[in-house]
Amino acid sequence: MATVSNGRVAAREARIAARPPEVMFAPLPEQLANIRRWNAERRWGLTAGDLHAVDLTPRAGNDPLVVDLIAVYLRDGPEMSAVPRTCHELWTVAAAQQPRSWSWDWHGDRWERRPKPVQLITGLVHRPGIRRVTVDLAAHFEPGRYVRPSTLRSLDSAHAETLAAAAHFPRWIRAMDGKDVPYAWLSGYELLIRGRPTPWRLPALSWSNFRHTMSLTAAWANHSYSGWASPVCIS
Repeated sequence: MATVSNGRVAAREARIAARPPEVMFAPLPEQLANIRRWNAERRWGLTAGDLHAVDLTPRAGNDPLVVDLIAVYLRDGPEMSAVPRTCHELWTVAAAQQPRSWSWDWHGDRWERRPKPVQLITGLVHRPGIRRVTVDLAAHFEPGRYVRPSTLRSLDSAHAETLAAAAHFPRWIRAMDGKDVPYAWLSGYELLIRGRPTPWRLPALSWSNFRHTMSLTAAWANHSYSGWASPVCIS
């Protein structure tokens, strides 16, 4: 989607983007085409062999918020280590699909090009590459029920996969209302504050229909919220 110099989508495209979604999720071949394009534009370093080896077999079944997606897990770059680089790059691509976007570290992200200050929770391992993953985007969500994200974290918790979903499926983001389509915690990540692990904070992905804005905020893992899911990787 074309953007203008201020980082926002052109006015006509913004109006289209704000309309209610009809189909939220793109098929795997379309996602692979996205990855090819982003890899070339963003210089991720994925090879033709990497792209050719991706499994395009659908496995999600009939649950409306269980999806097959293609996620990337990048290697260390010249300015960023692998995990923050992956988070930073996928957020940048996802933000480009929306009329507006905002991140809790917006100043460092926009003006200083600092990496997203995140790391994986204990037990999760970053394995560079590109993979098809099946993700439950509504895991642990019960309408009206208050839950603490700290109680939901596990070795199945999604991290880069949720940002990949945001990049591939911009209409999923715009459908978020906390009722039929939950907002999403990135429970596989924890924040780094002043370079130190902060397990009681985690990134949280949401949409404001009033502001037409996708937000990546720093949530409190020990507070209770309603309207949120903690996506998990099924396979």
